[in-house]
Amino acid sequence: MAENKKEIERAELHRTIWAIADEMRGSVDGWDFKSYILGILFYRYISENITNYINKGEWESGNKDFNYADLDDSIAEQIKEEMVNVKGFFILPSQLFCNICDVCDKDDNLNETLEHIFTDIEASAKGTESEDDFKGLFADLDVNSNKLGATVVKRNEKLVKLLRGIQQMQLGDYQDNTIDAFGDAYEYLMGMYASNAGKSGGEYYTPQEVSELLTKLATLGKTEVNKVYDPACGSGSLLLKAAKILGKENVRQGFYGQEINLTTYNLCRINMFLHDIDYDKFDIACEDTLISPMHWDEEPFEVIVSNPPYSIKWKGDDDITLINDPRYAPAGVLAPKSKADLAFIMHSLAWLATNGTASIVCFPGVMYRGGAEKKIRQYLIDNNYVDCIIQLPDNLFFGTSIATCIMVLKKAKKDNSTLFIDASKECVKITNNNNKLTPDNIEHIVKMFADRKDVQYQCRLVSNDIIAEGDYNLSVSSYVEQEDTREKVDIVELNARLEKIVAHENELRTQIDAIKSKLPTLFAFEGRNNVEWMKLSDIASIKTGRRFVRTDIKESGVPCFHYGDLYTYYGITATKTKGYLDAELASKLRFAQPNDVVVVCAGENDMDLGIGVAWLGNEPAVVHDACCILHHEQNPRYISHFLRTHKYHLQMKKYAKTGKISSLSSASLGEAIIPIPPLEEQDNIANILDNLDNLINKLSQCLTAEVDARKKQYEYYRDNLLSFKRKG
Repeated sequence: MAENKKEIERAELHRTIWAIADEMRGSVDGWDFKSYILGILFYRYISENITNYINKGEWESGNKDFNYADLDDSIAEQIKEEMVNVKGFFILPSQLFCNICDVCDKDDNLNETLEHIFTDIEASAKGTESEDDFKGLFADLDVNSNKLGATVVKRNEKLVKLLRGIQQMQLGDYQDNTIDAFGDAYEYLMGMYASNAGKSGGEYYTPQEVSELLTKLATLGKTEVNKVYDPACGSGSLLLKAAKILGKENVRQGFYGQEINLTTYNLCRINMFLHDIDYDKFDIACEDTLISPMHWDEEPFEVIVSNPPYSIKWKGDDDITLINDPRYAPAGVLAPKSKADLAFIMHSLAWLATNGTASIVCFPGVMYRGGAEKKIRQYLIDNNYVDCIIQLPDNLFFGTSIATCIMVLKKAKKDNSTLFIDASKECVKITNNNNKLTPDNIEHIVKMFADRKDVQYQCRLVSNDIIAEGDYNLSVSSYVEQEDTREKVDIVELNARLEKIVAHENELRTQIDAIKSKLPTLFAFEGRNNVEWMKLSDIASIKTGRRFVRTDIKESGVPCFHYGDLYTYYGITATKTKGYLDAELASKLRFAQPNDVVVVCAGENDMDLGIGVAWLGNEPAVVHDACCILHHEQNPRYISHFLRTHKYHLQMKKYAKTGKISSLSSASLGEAIIPIPPLEEQDNIANILDNLDNLINKLSQCLTAEVDARKKQYEYYRDNLLSFKRKG
């Protein structure tokens, strides 16, 4: 039930975002649009947040009719200082989102109004403890930008649409939503725009399901912690997942993160507020974590969760002071300048509390590459800091298909071993390029992590001595055996089947040769008195089908020929079609009768343009408008065979109209010249060609079966001949 509610909320959120995007199309670039919609979403949230807080206090004191949104600004000013102390910011009633929406389409200076409001919100925190948390929050929401329109009028039109769109979102109470509304909006917008913007979504947003897995690994067995930290926090989804799983009140000293990208840093702070994390319970910094970490006074952290950018460049040994940095010095070597992955690992380890856990997404290369990275892995293993390595499925992150890993670090382990988990199959396929962790997948991975026991093909607890012998390779595939899912081969049965296949092939070849010997007597159409050369339009009435679309095609109902299916149908005859239409829809369209020939007259391959299939079904079939129906008194199989001849295709080639899709008109099709012998001879030719076609198709199937069987035969002998046992 909860999962269904989650999907309903998510679908509604996506629908509204898409509607706003559709309104803005052609004006604001998608990547910039993301900042606008999230900025206005934040504006709506803090307006409702302060209104609800003030209203609740008044209602509890007995003033049931009170509504802060209706209060005069001059009266509201009296509680400004109190609200800044409690909430960290202040908004006058006239500046609330709901009140601006009421008059936005009548405000000729809407852009200036909004700019003034955003400035006032930031200014309300100036000189207070919350100043750093509100400073620059609206920097990416430029209401005077030409991106919104060339004139003030045009810009205001777009702003009205934005406000109205956000107003229509059915978000209810942010805290009661089963989805991370802001995070889901961010992820959805990433999916809509990041690829076109040339940005890698994996560096900007960790999918909520991956966030949940990382956080559950890092908080396993804990009901409360001192602090949660993310050294590359992005929009803050990992920090907030900890708040959701533990309860924000159970993160006693708050949430800490650092982000190098200014825009994403602003989004992270906004995200904290959207999830009702008070300004004094979070500290997000904007700087390069590897070079200028901003939380020296706050470490160590009991929970560290992170998805740092993969294989980015950093100063490394270009900065000689870094080797003496207490975060990196213990390993005796710095991560390569071109690959900072293990620098993030060393930083996280240095700031991890003795009783803490860090779970970090890693690029797979760091698990096996040599050089400095191997030396860092050696330091981690020899000092028993690596608790677990988890191989994740591919295509989990937007913008990259890489199958990433998770490294779990601990400073106080109970054993001198490392757990390896193969979770590469723990997902469901959403699209060809998108896999997703389900709640069951997450639960199973966390259970294996908690149990810390060997499970065949899934996980293995490996002594650190064995890892050292393996040159400190931490790839999961080096320790967890892959299940052999290949078909078990019975070689005796396989060889017997091959003998039967070959014997059947020889029988088919004999039958084909027998037909071949009779064919020369049938090759003399030219000059024969009993063969007439006629236009197709002279022997058949030619009608074009009627239009329907792919989505109309069902699994049952009235049989139909869609040109796309007919185009890839290389048979001579058809007794059933690939799809069906609803009877009511079919009744309005055009039918081929039994023994008609259906000809494809549109497609991408000129060589097959004009091919036909004899319809031998026992009921009429609906025909698409990119096809023609030949109704005639000839042998339909004879006509269908002719419509595949080289001579016929040469005729059609001169009539075909080329473009994105080549096409033939019914009139052009009617110009094709076809030899018409007596019906008896048509039947004879059709029977011979049908038989030959049938035998050749059977031979082709046998040859395919033989090749498949030969491959299995080879693999069986190869694997058995090369299965040498090691001594000892």
